[in-house]
Amino acid sequence: MVSKRFALNIVFKFLRKRTSGCTDNCSDPMTTTPIGSPCGCVLPICVIVDLDVAPYLLFMRIAELEVEVAAGTFLKQSQVKIMAAIPSIQDDQKTRVTIYLVPLREQFDGYTASLISDRFWNNKIQINSSIPWRL
Repeated sequence: MVSKRFALNIVFKFLRKRTSGCTDNCSDPMTTTPIGSPCGCVLPICVIVDLDVAPYLLFMRIAELEVEVAAGTFLKQSQVKIMAAIPSIQDDQKTRVTIYLVPLREQFDGYTASLISDRFWNNKIQINSSIPWRL
């Protein structure tokens, strides 16, 4: 069965500007804002995808996957965080990947969140053909 799960983002107040000394500790499932944004914790949009590639083969391509997800969702690469990559329960030669999409500011607006959801839901994200995937 294909998994489709999205979490809505929740806004949290930013207390200070992000600098190299920013040391926010965000509790799971919260995550820090991307570099260049004010310090703070937000609940990101969470996307889980199944890739038809073994985890050990995907390991060397995580950065490439981030770039392709960012391009496909019209986000910056710094807004895409690969949080987990584990073997699929059904087949250990496939990988289940948890991706956090993080807003640059306080929150994603409704249109952007809807666009991101639509692009994943309808498989419009162009992942390198050497990394087969499904949602």
